[in-house]
Amino acid sequence: MSETSRVTLRLPTALLHKLDEQLAHGDDETSRSAAVQRLIETALRDLAKREKVEQYVRGWREQPQTEEEFGWSDRAVSESLSEIPWE
Repeated sequence: MSETSRVTLRLPTALLHKLDEQLAHGDDETSRSAAVQRLIETALRDLAKREKVEQYVRGWREQPQTEEEFGWSDRAVSESLSEIPWE
């Protein structure tokens, strides 16, 4: 088992009631602690994914594709599409 730390936090009562309702309606007997841990893990995973996407977009904005690099594919698609009888 990995090392754990105890954390005390304050939550609005209404939020805690919503969590408890969700846990009561669930199929398993998840504890508050396990639920909060899962929520934090999910939030951190989502944040990491979002940061990767933002990094990817930033890279393309800073160094967009050039005609030399990808112009051939645009031309090939245009040529292929022009050969299709559209009417």
